[in-house]
Amino acid sequence: MEREKGIKFFQCVGDEPHTEEFTESITDKRDNLEQTRQNTMRSKDCHRYTTQADQDFVVVDTTSKNDITNQPKWDSFENNHFAMRRRLVDIFLRNSNKLISRMRASKRLVKIKAWIES
Repeated sequence: MEREKGIKFFQCVGDEPHTEEFTESITDKRDNLEQTRQNTMRSKDCHRYTTQADQDFVVVDTTSKNDITNQPKWDSFENNHFAMRRRLVDIFLRNSNKLISRMRASKRLVKIKAWIES
């Protein structure tokens, strides 16, 4: 099979360059697709908050003063500082152990080479 591959050689000329009509048709199709996607998204957004007869509702206390003062916080690492530190320490320990092992191995290799030569 490899021998047949070596025998069969030819020049690959590739595809012909795209015409203006072809590129315009592709851009038109993409524009139409994007426009329909945006239109469907807008129509879903317009009808998203309509009420339904059998829909369940979440009961929220709106009389509480804490609703205004307690704003949501979006810091994903707010309460997880210890895990972040531990992760960094683990990365440091792995790399330092690898470095120490390589340094010890290189020292031992020098001693073994010297012993073999003697």
